[in-house]
Amino acid sequence: MVSRTGSRVTLATVAKLAGVAESTASRVLNGYTRNFRVRPEVRQRVLDAARDLNYKPNPMVRSISAKKTNLIAVVGWASDGVNRTAISAAVAVCKHAGKHVCTTFLQPDNSGHELPSWRVDGALALQVRQEQDLEELESNGMPYASINGLSGPNGDSVTFHEANGMEQAIAHLAELGHTKIGYLYLEQSRVNPRGLPHGSVSARRDGYLESMDRRGFVPMPGWDRFEVPFDTYIREFVVGEGATALVVYDDVMALYAIQAAARFGIRVPEDLSIVAFNDELPARMATPPLTTVALPAETAGAKAAELLLERLRAEEGEHLPTRNVVLDPKLVVRQSTGAPRSG
Repeated sequence: MVSRTGSRVTLATVAKLAGVAESTASRVLNGYTRNFRVRPEVRQRVLDAARDLNYKPNPMVRSISAKKTNLIAVVGWASDGVNRTAISAAVAVCKHAGKHVCTTFLQPDNSGHELPSWRVDGALALQVRQEQDLEELESNGMPYASINGLSGPNGDSVTFHEANGMEQAIAHLAELGHTKIGYLYLEQSRVNPRGLPHGSVSARRDGYLESMDRRGFVPMPGWDRFEVPFDTYIREFVVGEGATALVVYDDVMALYAIQAAARFGIRVPEDLSIVAFNDELPARMATPPLTTVALPAETAGAKAAELLLERLRAEEGEHLPTRNVVLDPKLVVRQSTGAPRSG
């Protein structure tokens, strides 16, 4: 590592500037906390010295000395904005902890969540849709954290409380006066790797049925029709059944629904209110901007990274129980919802 002045910066240089032993500087910079204590002011001196000297540990040297690679693999497929936002937050947390993140960019239809051909210390798994996908991670005893998907005995998971999000959506529409509320999920605009819908598909659909039943509302026909075109759905289940509101699986699907509704002269929200899920960029740029159930993707990614780092810091032979963190979404009200039309 070269300092801002052009001279070579080593760990010994940092230790000398901080007035501590090289071993102390190493432990502070590498985040050691087990069987190691140092006064807060000493720790801060080391951190300040490293910052002033523009010092960054060499990952190759660290991996040789610690018999670790300091590499974390991303396995799986980031299909949409939620997963991309989550993995970006996870990478930031990992890099702050001195870890480097790599990926093999697997195709969506690739079976399983295979590790890369090079050695890594742990993995961040995206959208694990069935337990079989974890076979390689579990058989290798690889520490991992699963984002927006399933996990097994050797890993942790961070997911979203889909039923809670659906309840917020239905409650909002009911407060506006809607009772004829439909649910729309159409697979024509989705990519399902290996034909396996994400777990959120059934979770949101079940949440819709439960929330409607809780209020004594009758589910609108079309909630279980996923194979029809958007125009067909609007013609048969909105115009034909007199629906005044729709909860749509995600933001992108909601845009398709708004376009299809416009072809039938249906205005949003004057004639039809729409609530979507995810709250990614399309929701805020839509016309009208979408009322949507925002998933805390950034929080999910950061939490998954923290759980993985805890596993990586665990002493050899120490077994951490599987942790399943479920985060609550939050309804964001914009201009795509209003009171039901009269008449």
